[in-house]
Amino acid sequence: MSAAVFARIQSPLLALLMVLLLSSWFAPGGEHIRTQQIDFWLVWLVCMLVLALPITLLETALARRSQTSPLQALSSLTREADARPTWRLVGWLAVACMGLIAGGLVHQAAILLGQTLTSADLAQPVVVLFPVLAVFALGFSWLPRTVLVLGAALAVVAIELSTFSLGAGTWALTDFSLQEWASAVVLALVASGLGMGLYWQSALSSSPKQRASVIALPVWGAQVVAGALFALAQGVRGELATTLYLLALLCGAAYLVHMVRVQLQARSLPLVLQAAALLVAFAVWWLPIGALGGWMAASVLGLLVCLVYAVFSGWTMKISHLRKALGFDNEVLYNLWRVAMRIVIPLSIVLALVGLLMHWLSVA
Repeated sequence: MSAAVFARIQSPLLALLMVLLLSSWFAPGGEHIRTQQIDFWLVWLVCMLVLALPITLLETALARRSQTSPLQALSSLTREADARPTWRLVGWLAVACMGLIAGGLVHQAAILLGQTLTSADLAQPVVVLFPVLAVFALGFSWLPRTVLVLGAALAVVAIELSTFSLGAGTWALTDFSLQEWASAVVLALVASGLGMGLYWQSALSSSPKQRASVIALPVWGAQVVAGALFALAQGVRGELATTLYLLALLCGAAYLVHMVRVQLQARSLPLVLQAAALLVAFAVWWLPIGALGGWMAASVLGLLVCLVYAVFSGWTMKISHLRKALGFDNEVLYNLWRVAMRIVIPLSIVLALVGLLMHWLSVA
């Protein structure tokens, strides 16, 4: 595949990969939601429209405005807006979130491999498998991005399509709760990788005359398709599917590690500090707090990143700068997008954070 072709499809493929890999564990009770709650998926669709789509457009606009990587972009964007340098911390929070999610994918791979070995009477605890698989993920991070994204995305899509069924499971309307709202928001924003700069490259390499919607809509569409595949498929079955899914998890983690390393290198961070940052992010999943602590930390960080970006763009950045970067000709559409940034997204994320706290208290 040529570099030009891959550059066009990289972001949609990455969106497919992230959603399909993260959906099963990023929302509380993900497997339960997959087969039972119609109301959850209807709310998730609303979240994709009113939360994820505006954030996807925002990420594209910020990339086009700054013409540099996320960590570097915050420096120029805050200077243009005459904003305090403390806003730049959101870039570091995004990098930390990517590291945590990478560790979570490795942890999920360790659980999957542990279950496979147990069935073969060769049980190994996750605490042993995790560091071994982490080494593999770090090694894979040096592979070309084309191999990591294309191979892993095709593997996961093949698995989901092989178990796709419109009539599968027992579907019903259930009582909706604030904790499920938190799950829907996390699934729409954090599991899609929004706010972390994963989709900036497409915007940076696009033509200046190309509208932001032309770049953002394929990414958003891929996220919706991936969510539908996850909701209507029946999970990983069979040895071949398990092996492919395990490789996809490690490739997904490797891609995130690669992105963390690239951003830290852009800020000329010493190699020792880069390694230390990744070690800390991975260690969270290896500690006694287990998967719940790592999931909670990644969820909260991811939501906070989207919240800060929404508040910064909606209330601090100059209107003319964002409108020019977005390329909106329709005044009504632009005003709707701005209302989403200023009011809808911040309130939705605050409610989701409350729901996450309630979930934490209920299981602690």
